[in-house]
Amino acid sequence: MNCQECRDFIDPFVDSELGPGDAIRVQQHVDSCADCRNYLRSREALRVLLGNPQLKFEIPEALPGKVSTRIRLLSSPAKERVVRKYSTRWVYVPLALAASILLLFSLLLLNKNDRFEPLNTHSLVDEVVASHVRSMLASHLLDVPSTDQHTVKPWFDGKLKFAPPVQDFADNGFRLIGGRLDYLDGQEVAALVYQRNKHIINVFLWPAESGANESPRSFSRYGYNVIQWARDGFNWWAVSDVSAADLEGFADLERRG
Repeated sequence: MNCQECRDFIDPFVDSELGPGDAIRVQQHVDSCADCRNYLRSREALRVLLGNPQLKFEIPEALPGKVSTRIRLLSSPAKERVVRKYSTRWVYVPLALAASILLLFSLLLLNKNDRFEPLNTHSLVDEVVASHVRSMLASHLLDVPSTDQHTVKPWFDGKLKFAPPVQDFADNGFRLIGGRLDYLDGQEVAALVYQRNKHIINVFLWPAESGANESPRSFSRYGYNVIQWARDGFNWWAVSDVSAADLEGFADLERRG
């Protein structure tokens, strides 16, 4: 996918209207292209701005009559000067609106109060789902196939700058089947792989910037369920096509340790 093709898909990507295949292609391109990644962020920011209730307004009751009057003036040569005067004013309306949107967007970019967190989260959810799907499509699900947590955990030694905690929940119906290295949020992460009946659960984890624990947040993308939380200094993301209840049960097991 080149830059032009990617940008043609950006808006439906932001609105979660693409199928998994196209979404993965877009995500792969923006991961490797800084220009398209910035373009994606600008479209996500604009989407948030346009959803701001403060930018919406009711059409005044007198407006249709004023528009009709302006139209009648267009057919009157004697009123040409008046038409030109008011038409010029109407030209500035969309320009003023566009300027207001750009101003608000600029203020958000300069904002230091975490207002971009929903945008980053939205993008990261798509990235997590894309990595989950890609791991199975590319036949690269496991770097270390093992059901033994004492084999999987030391395998990461020297491959990452952190030691991921690894547990097996086979007694609870979630069997550890191995792990691998992956890349998310601009960094290398650990991916632990579990199996629930015939379904695969990918668990991505990496050190959190804040050591504070965070309660689980649930998302849904392209038919996949995603849960994110923070515990013991790590960001955790679990993704699968199992039911939301099953994934929540698995996340509870991980959180209890």
